[in-house]
Amino acid sequence: MKKIIFLFLVFLFSYSYSQSFLPMLEEDNIWSVDVYFDPFVKPPVEYTITHQMNVSGAITMNGKIYKRVYNNDGETSCLVREENGIVYQIDENNSTEIIKYDFTLEVGNVFDFSNFFYCSYAGSNNGIIGELEVINVDTQFIAGEDRKVIEFEQGGAFVSEIWMEGIGSIRGFDPFGQMWDISNDGTLLVCFTKNGTVYFFNGATSCDNTTLSLDDLDRDQIILYPNPVSSTSILQFPSEGIVDLLKIYNVTGKLVKEEKVDKDYVLIDSMQYRSGLYFYQVFSGKKLIKTRKFVIK
Repeated sequence: MKKIIFLFLVFLFSYSYSQSFLPMLEEDNIWSVDVYFDPFVKPPVEYTITHQMNVSGAITMNGKIYKRVYNNDGETSCLVREENGIVYQIDENNSTEIIKYDFTLEVGNVFDFSNFFYCSYAGSNNGIIGELEVINVDTQFIAGEDRKVIEFEQGGAFVSEIWMEGIGSIRGFDPFGQMWDISNDGTLLVCFTKNGTVYFFNGATSCDNTTLSLDDLDRDQIILYPNPVSSTSILQFPSEGIVDLLKIYNVTGKLVKEEKVDKDYVLIDSMQYRSGLYFYQVFSGKKLIKTRKFVIK
């Protein structure tokens, strides 16, 4: 009988050990993420803004402890927790909890990317990405430890998504799909800082790669209104001569319109497009200065 109990305890210990996962939400962990503002050029080269996400503090909601993750020193934040290899995020407005990461996934499993909220920007991906299947799972030595790495299939016109246990996505703290909130080709994790040690990713050599091609005031004054476009909308520029070229792409990345600009505005006529999501790019002297999404009703 004692032998049976001993073997049972050994089994439980082995099982619990095999099911342990590296924590992702440790206090003072920092993710440095490059946001590339050029949706259809690879590699994206026009301009970059580096965002930093960090874990700081915790609160209790519905009897569960959530860590607070801040973006850019408090610009935005979110509440997340982890349990048995699964990272959960809660919507503070209605207490809805969704799965942000699931490191228990294996080859052939499917993850639904349509139901998560971003920490780095307000909002969610509104179901655009959908489900992706896991195509590869292995263990790699990353950031000083052996970590489970999960690779998903390529989602349509999008690049593949890769998760790293205890770190998150190769795209940053938020999983694949962030591009739909900020109208860019995507994001890339450039640094992960743990216990004061910096680990570089995606060929980066710096944790701050911010570069701007036009001053913030001019770029902020480039506005399309109204958006969504239901009849005719105006794409307004700061002044005549700032913008000399407009390009419009559909959601698959196909160029559907290219127009030289010689005024301080361009009219967008909904009758010229099918209903759906589009992106506009404006250029000055062959240099991209802004990319944003818009909707044709």
